[in-house]
Amino acid sequence: MEYKKYDCDSYNIHTIKTDKFKTIRMEIIFRREVKKEELPLFTFLSDILTDCSKDFQRRKDMAIRLEELYKSIFYGVTNKTGNLYTISFIFEFIDPEYINDSDYLKEAVSFPFKVINNPKVKNKEFDLTNFNIIRKRLLEEIESLKESSDRLAIIKALEKMDNTSPSSFKVFGEREEVLNITPHTLYEAYLELLKTSNCDIFVIGNYKMDEIVKIIKDSYINRVIKINKPKLIVNNKLRKKPLVVKEKSNFVQSTLVMVYNIKDLTKEMRNSAFYVFNYIFGSGGITSKLYESLRSKNSLCYAVRSLYLKYDELLVIEVSLDKKNVGTARKLIEKAVSEMVKGKFLDTTLEDAKKNLAVSLKMSSDNNVSILSNYIFHVFDNVPLLEERSALIQKVKREDVIKCAKNLSLNTVYIQDATDNGGEE
Repeated sequence: MEYKKYDCDSYNIHTIKTDKFKTIRMEIIFRREVKKEELPLFTFLSDILTDCSKDFQRRKDMAIRLEELYKSIFYGVTNKTGNLYTISFIFEFIDPEYINDSDYLKEAVSFPFKVINNPKVKNKEFDLTNFNIIRKRLLEEIESLKESSDRLAIIKALEKMDNTSPSSFKVFGEREEVLNITPHTLYEAYLELLKTSNCDIFVIGNYKMDEIVKIIKDSYINRVIKINKPKLIVNNKLRKKPLVVKEKSNFVQSTLVMVYNIKDLTKEMRNSAFYVFNYIFGSGGITSKLYESLRSKNSLCYAVRSLYLKYDELLVIEVSLDKKNVGTARKLIEKAVSEMVKGKFLDTTLEDAKKNLAVSLKMSSDNNVSILSNYIFHVFDNVPLLEERSALIQKVKREDVIKCAKNLSLNTVYIQDATDNGGEE
């Protein structure tokens, strides 16, 4: 793979040339630090900008044009990673090498910029019909969270931990926040996005990258130069004594969430050793220590997993179980952490974890989305590229895994208590 960066003053273009794929994927990424009040606005904005424009008045018109571009794909997505908020416009199209149409490359590459640069706006307001369609869709998405016990429990646990921390903010926002957005405030958010966000454009494929870059430069003119550098890490506060919160729910089963702070890891350990620790501890499926202790040996739960939130410096453990088993499960989780601190895991388990993570990284190297994501965070945070990261993981030693365990500090225990299945209170 060949990486190249083009400095365009107000934005940067990054190209990754590889012959692995027959499509070209382009991501136009606006990035900024997380601000709670902005999240629902920009999530709304990413949806409406990819739903219609002055050239494509209805969603149907947009779909027809994408069909004409040989079934190209175009959508918007927002994401919160630690203290970094990204608004991305993603466009994927067939490599022009396989299309017998001399205008295809220019028409394809310029398409997302025509949409972003020409929103369906009149008198400084987004079109009301499209606005109402998107608002309804967002409200339905927010409402759907109430139907997912695990997602809801994790959200609530992070809110109880610290509702002022970016780690607890919802990308979709709250229902009331979405209802307070107007066509005019959405247009103001659009101007703010272009004016104050850092912009990076990433392209992966096998075509002539210089030609693609020239079309991008001709299609996207942004004269506002931004010098802000959003930080990624959220410094979540530690607790001397864990916070324990129990709340009733209408779900059939209970959910236990335990949130641990991860203290004082070096950048190299964040990028390698903690992934190995987490695989052994809770993310490695049926081979993990948590699965073996809670499910295989004691049949206490329906599901258990641990989530490594690297840029939030948090480890989140989520367990679905009967209400009567919550107390026992918590004790076993704390015991599992203690065993990791004491190095109570086999050398073969360590080697299997490294081997399986290497296989996962190898699979990622055959996927254009994963490769591009890796390069994005290589640019944003100097994250090792896939091959280097695999090599770093192979170097992880037993003492590195133990150090990861020692750096855990229990912050919050959240219990989403089922109402109907009995058990301890």
